[in-house]
Amino acid sequence: MSSLLRAWYAFLALGLVTTAFMAVVGRVPFEYSAAIALPQDLLHRAGTNVRLTLESLVDRRDLRAEVERLENLLAASRQEARELELEVQRLEQVLAVRRSQSPGVVATAPVVGGTVGAELARLIVGLGARGGVTVDMPVTVPQGLVGIVTDVGPNSSVVRTVLDPQSRVGVTVRGKGGQGIAVGDVGDRVRVTGFLEVEPVVVGDLIETSSRGGLFPQGVLVGVVEEVLPPDPNELRRAYIVRPAVDIATLREVVLLAPQ
Repeated sequence: MSSLLRAWYAFLALGLVTTAFMAVVGRVPFEYSAAIALPQDLLHRAGTNVRLTLESLVDRRDLRAEVERLENLLAASRQEARELELEVQRLEQVLAVRRSQSPGVVATAPVVGGTVGAELARLIVGLGARGGVTVDMPVTVPQGLVGIVTDVGPNSSVVRTVLDPQSRVGVTVRGKGGQGIAVGDVGDRVRVTGFLEVEPVVVGDLIETSSRGGLFPQGVLVGVVEEVLPPDPNELRRAYIVRPAVDIATLREVVLLAPQ
């Protein structure tokens, strides 16, 4: 038998003896009543402790529920703040393109896929005919030219970037003039060919779109001259290797312009 059960039986026995004794003598001596008061007090305090413990558990459960509710609200608020931040960035990008490149901004579109390699450099954007996209729309970001729309589906479009060997962009040198064609080259570079100089071109010169070809707005940055190739003695035109102004591989969103 456990000690707790034995104590309980002893307490019951004391209670019965006290009842019988009071029936006989009418009043319990102080020493006897003091002896049985201790177990009663202990039981009372034990009951109180149990009640307080249960109340504490309930309070903790309610507190955990409240903490969880507040954490969910905080997470939702952070998500809303992030969405607002992205919207502000999008609007800033549109304004920058309108100020520096063309007022004919049609829309912005997220980059949802694409391939970049030695033979192909194209992007897939998450906006198509239903969003107003058409073939031959120039595609840019504030840093410079990305490419041009070549294929349009209902909800997505293909962009042929300046890194694609099939790309053809009429270019000039900012502040120096001249005319040439920029095509995609190996190593994520652009090669300017058939360039007719007005002034000598040097490393660091800025290459931008010209009005030649009529597909792109004039003056959109294409890249920076990285190498001036040796001239062909029998050729008056020059060629240059250009580092693109835009890191195509890291793009997350682009701006689509109205066709020229």
